[in-house]
Amino acid sequence: MNIIQKVRDIETKLRSESNPVRQMESWGLLERLLGRLPVDVGELERVLKERDAIGLDSMIAKLEDPEAFKTKEEPLPEFTQAEMTEALRAFRHRIKYKKLDDESRISQRNLTGGKKAEIDSMVPPGASEFDPLIWKVMVKKGMLVYDGQGFYHEPPAQGKLKLD
Repeated sequence: MNIIQKVRDIETKLRSESNPVRQMESWGLLERLLGRLPVDVGELERVLKERDAIGLDSMIAKLEDPEAFKTKEEPLPEFTQAEMTEALRAFRHRIKYKKLDDESRISQRNLTGGKKAEIDSMVPPGASEFDPLIWKVMVKKGMLVYDGQGFYHEPPAQGKLKLD
């Protein structure tokens, strides 16, 4: 029996229990178990404070089948080829200068290290310059690759994409 099955079992017993002392014990055990699971903490506190059996059942249902409660992705907006070209140029420009900056870094000695930069991905230019969704569209079209945590890089197999 896994922890989610144990939580469901305790919830079922709680519904049929008439002894208030046993109900309090069950709510305490549910609080400890649900605190270890990936649930909304605010919602958990509300359910436990109000002793909301319906909210508890809904929370357990989300844990049992998380796919059923996932929100659908919003459709990405359309960008013109010119907008994507300009964004890709800005991305390449930034990564080029980040690499140059990293390569020309002065060490503690008076001479530079002369090492090749190992930068291969970066956070793209901010929302003040480009719509943040343009980067997702470019990933979908294969112009960039998403590395996670906001970092992107160009696909290595294609090399440089022709801009014009």
